[in-house]
Amino acid sequence: MKTPTDQDAQFAREQLAGGCDRMEHLLRGLLDSRGRIAEEVHATRKLGKSLRGGFALFGLGKTSSPEIQAIGRLLSGPRDAVSRLSTWKKFAWDEDAAAAAAIAALLDQQTHSAARRPPPETVAWCVDRVIAARKNLEELSPESLAEQIAHGLRKLEKQVVKRCQNLDHSGKEDFHDARKALKAYLGALGFMPEGLVTLDPKLAELPELLGDENDLTTLSEWLESHGFTAELVPGLWTRLKARRNHLRNEVVHEIAQLFSQKDG
Repeated sequence: MKTPTDQDAQFAREQLAGGCDRMEHLLRGLLDSRGRIAEEVHATRKLGKSLRGGFALFGLGKTSSPEIQAIGRLLSGPRDAVSRLSTWKKFAWDEDAAAAAAIAALLDQQTHSAARRPPPETVAWCVDRVIAARKNLEELSPESLAEQIAHGLRKLEKQVVKRCQNLDHSGKEDFHDARKALKAYLGALGFMPEGLVTLDPKLAELPELLGDENDLTTLSEWLESHGFTAELVPGLWTRLKARRNHLRNEVVHEIAQLFSQKDG
């Protein structure tokens, strides 16, 4: 990483403030009856994850980031429902036709039920969260910004290394934490001037692979909580476990290759 200048820091702050403006625009758009709610919520939550990384870059991970995180959690219902249905379709399990039909029908029903726009009062509360987060950014002293983002980026990078190198094949939270750390780091880089950090393309691909693992883990939890247990549909869980282990092995392999290249 090149040493950030005052100009680099100011650029990053302006970009992050602009991201907050986009978040406000997306939130207000959720009240518009036109468009597709699932896609709009997905775009809003995706931007929110980048903003959280950006705020961490400026040392605002304990003040502004929770404000943005609250929005993502509030809007998680519609997106999670769509994600579960999409994951199930890709999984394509039909060994037990009756169970498969029951699962697909219930996932589809919940997806349609979740596709309702939040009430205006809820959107207004979310907008207030964005305003509060941006205010913390605006109050930072310009004299220390360059030093702050250099420190913030080093901290985010160390978190990525720590989370990725300590993956436990049996620990679902480990994979989830690694994905969060990567998204925060990549989100922060998105607000930085181009060329300030040289990013390995393979690192940028890891969140998608970790996302597939997370989607499968989330689907598994939903199946368990809705009665589709290993005792009742053993074939489903055998397939789920095999697929999840395959994905985890793939993640660990990619990370091992990535860090061996860095060490070399």
